[in-house]
Amino acid sequence: MGPQHFSPVHLFCLLGAISTVPRAVALLCYEATSSLFRAVSLHDWKWLLMRSMVCKLSEGCEETLVFIETGTRRGVVGFKGCSPASSYPQQVSYLVSPPGLSIASYSRICRTYLCNNLTNLDPFVKLKARTPKSTAFSPHSCPTCVGEHSKDCLPNFVTTDSCPYDASQCYSSTLKFQAGLLNTTFLLLGCARGHHKLLENYHHIGNIRVTEVLNILQKAQIAGAEPSSWNPAWSLLSGLLLAFRD
Repeated sequence: MGPQHFSPVHLFCLLGAISTVPRAVALLCYEATSSLFRAVSLHDWKWLLMRSMVCKLSEGCEETLVFIETGTRRGVVGFKGCSPASSYPQQVSYLVSPPGLSIASYSRICRTYLCNNLTNLDPFVKLKARTPKSTAFSPHSCPTCVGEHSKDCLPNFVTTDSCPYDASQCYSSTLKFQAGLLNTTFLLLGCARGHHKLLENYHHIGNIRVTEVLNILQKAQIAGAEPSSWNPAWSLLSGLLLAFRD
């Protein structure tokens, strides 16, 4: 078969058809981290979006937030950036539900220009509004705190709070969250349903890698120590010996 010759009209139509074929374009996504454990307000917290990044062709924009409550203390840890995972709509749920200390997460991956643009805690406000509140408290109380051991959870900042009947065991762990530029390690103390790793089944929350180590404080309680007999400051410092010995 000999060479084909195209008329100018045919060439024009062919070039027009080629120009309409969609081309892969790298997304621009917000890049941000959050690690805050003091003065966290559900209605006034703001996530500042000051940086963006160009993703690889196959990547989407991710935003993942973890909201932690123990007694009257609150913490927020979050990550925004590029992700190779498939897109999914926003997912908001409790990983550890109340009563007692609770951990909730919000996460989504989208594929439009700067779509990972959440700046507030509204998903958790709505989640808490749908959650029944516990009003019955047990005679037990536990040391309570969430934050970095050298800042927010120094012995003088640890309080002792009454526990709900359904979560009357004292809990203490050291958690490490890592994703992109996010790398934060913090303590979590409070009332829980039992002595086990709360996030044992969650090695990742969105793109955030989770590492959890139970502190020695809990093991002392299992051996028979009564919560009322502890000195919270001494117990907290003892717990750190296990969590940071590596």
